[in-house]
Amino acid sequence: MKRVLTATTALTLAALAVDPAFAQDTPAADADTGGYGEIIVTAQKREENLQKVPAAVSVVSAAQLDARGVVNLTSLQQLVPSLNFKDSATTIDSSVFLRGVGTINFSIAAEPSVGFVVDGVTYARSGEAFGDLYDIERIEVLRGPQGTLFGKNASAGVINVVTKRPGNEFGGYIEGTATTDDEYKIRGAIDVPMGEGIAARITGNYGRWDGNVRNITLNKQVNGYERWGIRGLVEAKPSDALTLTLIGDYRKNNSECCAEVIGTVPGNGLAASLAGVTLAGDETRQIRQNTLTRTKETSWGLSLQADLDVGGAGTLTSITAYRKYRNFGIRDGDFIDTVYANVGAVTGGNQLDDYGPQPSKTFTQELRLSSPGGQKLEYVFGAFYYNAKQQRTFERDDIVCSATTLPAVAPGLFPCAAGSSTLRFPSAVGTFGSTIENYAAYGNLTYNLTDAFRLIAGARYTHDNVSAFNRRTPASNGGGPGLANPGANYNLKTSNDDFSFKAGAQYDVLDNLMAYATYSQGYKGPAFNVFFNQNDGQLAPIAAETADAYEAGAKFKTHDGSFTLNTALFYAKYDNFQANSFVVLNGSTVTQLTNAGKVSTRGVEIETVIRPVRNFTVNAGLSYTDAHIDKFNVPAGTTGSTRAGERLPLAPEWKGNIGATWKIETGGFADIEIGSQVSLTSDQVSSLQAADTPANAATRRAITIDGYYIVDANIAFVDPKGVWRVNFFGRNLTDESYATLITSGGPGNAYRYLLPRDVDRYFGVQLRLNY
Repeated sequence: MKRVLTATTALTLAALAVDPAFAQDTPAADADTGGYGEIIVTAQKREENLQKVPAAVSVVSAAQLDARGVVNLTSLQQLVPSLNFKDSATTIDSSVFLRGVGTINFSIAAEPSVGFVVDGVTYARSGEAFGDLYDIERIEVLRGPQGTLFGKNASAGVINVVTKRPGNEFGGYIEGTATTDDEYKIRGAIDVPMGEGIAARITGNYGRWDGNVRNITLNKQVNGYERWGIRGLVEAKPSDALTLTLIGDYRKNNSECCAEVIGTVPGNGLAASLAGVTLAGDETRQIRQNTLTRTKETSWGLSLQADLDVGGAGTLTSITAYRKYRNFGIRDGDFIDTVYANVGAVTGGNQLDDYGPQPSKTFTQELRLSSPGGQKLEYVFGAFYYNAKQQRTFERDDIVCSATTLPAVAPGLFPCAAGSSTLRFPSAVGTFGSTIENYAAYGNLTYNLTDAFRLIAGARYTHDNVSAFNRRTPASNGGGPGLANPGANYNLKTSNDDFSFKAGAQYDVLDNLMAYATYSQGYKGPAFNVFFNQNDGQLAPIAAETADAYEAGAKFKTHDGSFTLNTALFYAKYDNFQANSFVVLNGSTVTQLTNAGKVSTRGVEIETVIRPVRNFTVNAGLSYTDAHIDKFNVPAGTTGSTRAGERLPLAPEWKGNIGATWKIETGGFADIEIGSQVSLTSDQVSSLQAADTPANAATRRAITIDGYYIVDANIAFVDPKGVWRVNFFGRNLTDESYATLITSGGPGNAYRYLLPRDVDRYFGVQLRLNY
């Protein structure tokens, strides 16, 4: 650890020589703002200067989001190098990755590895994080295990969202956006003073987009959305010592999303089943599906935060929250529009459709005491309670054809239809759910041995209760693809206790250079592999996932604030890593959650902000991540290698971004702001689908997402008085096509591609009026 700390400190010390150069053309530092101002974060559940926090934290401001037209989390991966996302056909199965670690999970009785927190409230499911974000003050991305302060669903990190507070005067804004590919958005906010010491802020948004994929069968553009939401915040100060914050939000999302395109030629005699579709890997923009894959979501929540100044002891904070979330998904699981007879060389020409609701509700209560800053001993002590209930009703309907009198549409490919074919209609309905209850107590201490040297210690005790059930009717009509027989009737329970801790040291090498080193433990609670096709061999609990993480970093900022350089070296080892593996069940590819074994991640992260002259800023970030399997648990009854050394899915080795903004003060009608952003991502594999053997090299290559780069730019005309702003922007200017996920299991074992919003070049204009 000493050598690691020395190396990262030396990296930052090397930048000291440029300090005078960056200070030459900048204004003198303001004593109150630190030149260009300080970035205040709540990464350690108290307000602190980012440069003083002994942890790797990336901060994305509202200005950065607005300049690029960003309104949801998926675009954050182009601004934070260590961040990555896994898309899915429905948002309930989407997930977040940090430093190459995340949970690809379809089980209803398991939780994410990256926590998502909004204004102090923990969200239970990753899907809730993928809605529109609006009225954001900043987003803090905490990298590495954050279990001491944020709990059991933060074994890989936390995304902490902080929204804007009400202003003291009546006012607000309204903003509209339109793009060349027919995306339209409107959002706004209003501040309403309501008397002495009380004010409210109300925000709302609406957006719609037709999508970027053409469904030939339905003659319809798909993979778009229509969504809206409203949020209200009331802040009251009954006394100088007490602040109350009441927040309520409601949102709806109707998305024709996300149909997976088939990018390779189907085998098993089904090549002609996609006639008319130009198959071109991630450049495919057409599908042939007779069922419209879509998702309907409703989410709402209430929270009450009370902050009481208790004098020299600090601030006592209580956060009580209740949330409800309902997802109704419909999915075309066969990816073709016609049922074909399973005769001759044709196999897998069946129809398979899934649909059903998944409601959930979460209650959380946190109580903590935070000491004032600047003391010899600084502390945060707290207790946390969490109760999340989820249930899903899932119906799978098949159509299987064994004979037909219809003529072939291609050599050996015979379509089927009622009245002229021998058809079966197998079906089954499953209702399954879980309750996850968590009690925790935690503390974090910082002891200032001297003005420059600090010791850090933290601990958390966690108790988990997990229960789950599964009720599934036997498959009717002889069963079919993806339908297990017989039915299911399971009741499962498990519990677990964990004590994890953190220790470290922090040293101010110079007034503007801080170095730190920490050891921390991460923990993610036990789970069950509860899903539609769960069987008798999948009843054992999935053991809790634990992590041992080491991090060393340094943070440097010139006295005038014109140059910032933050670096971090990290290593983390995970035991009982919870991951999905793929199996074939009755001719359909399904996933199962398992303790995959031991994995580790190591690497380096560098972030910098450079302001060589007034009104010109460069932001850059770079991460190298080596995340791979150390030892793989081969499932009982199967053969395979230990897969040691295989890269973890969705963990690119290299990610980086560089952006620049330049404001030109014309002295006339409008100032001009020019911005650009380039982000790069190296190759990454999509899943643990293929065993690490030479025989499967072709499969591994097929599920590899090739490296790509994205170029964005904008130019804005801004009223010098701050009343209006017109922003013209372009996204993916080089028209770089890429997928966010590639999996097998398409018709005839063809490969399926999930395409992101920014897969094609587009332009837009954003108009904002402040009042």
